[in-house]
Amino acid sequence: MSQNWLRHFELQLLRADGGGIKLSGFKAMFKVQWFSGAAPKVAELKIYNLAPDTANKIIDKEFSKIRLFAGYDGLTPVISESEVGVIHEISPDDPGLRGGRNYGLIFSGDIRITIDGRDSTPDTWLLVQAIDGHEALSYATISATLSKGYTVKDMYDLALAGLKPYNIVGGALPDFPTTIFPRGYTFHGKVSSYLSQIAKLCDASWELLDDRLEMYGKDHIAHPPVPLNSANGLTGMPQSTTGAGINATCLINPNIRLMGQVLLNESSIYQTAPDLNTLTGRSTSQGKSNKDGVYEVYGITYNGDTRGNDWYMNLMCRAKGSNDLPEENPQTKRPT
Repeated sequence: MSQNWLRHFELQLLRADGGGIKLSGFKAMFKVQWFSGAAPKVAELKIYNLAPDTANKIIDKEFSKIRLFAGYDGLTPVISESEVGVIHEISPDDPGLRGGRNYGLIFSGDIRITIDGRDSTPDTWLLVQAIDGHEALSYATISATLSKGYTVKDMYDLALAGLKPYNIVGGALPDFPTTIFPRGYTFHGKVSSYLSQIAKLCDASWELLDDRLEMYGKDHIAHPPVPLNSANGLTGMPQSTTGAGINATCLINPNIRLMGQVLLNESSIYQTAPDLNTLTGRSTSQGKSNKDGVYEVYGITYNGDTRGNDWYMNLMCRAKGSNDLPEENPQTKRPT
């Protein structure tokens, strides 16, 4: 079992050719926001006391991409004499999720903004904002014609080809409808707009994630339920929200991903009291009971500080099988 012991932080700064540098051991603060839908994953990172040469390289855009790894190194394992010098094969797809360790990639994206500055103390800092798939979302276009008889899968392949110059490859696929279009059509415009059309035809959602085009069907589950309790990282009490919503906070755990599932003890969920000032004869909808305790994650915010207390994930969840998302109570909307 992984141990939530000894924080792991690693920042990779990559050039367009794939080379770059790795930073760790610095004072750094980061916030990563990841929500379901086509909105991109966004990271803000503040790094302190970089060497002037390194800071200038980042500001001058020598590096175009960042990759952020976080989690825990775990307790140092005891190695037997027979294991000394023995080579063990590891999978590059699961960095850090082995041998009691629990860290992994939580963000990969294009650098958008860099700002340098200095606090009232002698400390200097560099602020970096990065967006996953920013270049492709902003500039990838399609200009091609599909002849009559094309399908939604042909539309998808055309969109994916438009992303290829930005090193985006295909990932998860939905069930494509069998519709055959009777007339040819000319596609000319941004790839992102056509991806939204394709997703609508497939009753799916899409996102650019870690250099992959992911398109999820409505029943897609990223991973089976990950147990969350006070013994393995859950902090405080999960709080019910409107509809079937639950908000929970836990230590950074790269095993929990968007559109995955978590397992919560129902007795630990705090039921919030309704706002009596908004009631108009009917009670507001509170979090629905979920007897098996399984919730689907549709929003994650990572907050970390390598020299402070923050090292948490805030999870926005809904009851398994529910299509409800927290929304503004119609009784409280202002007239327009």
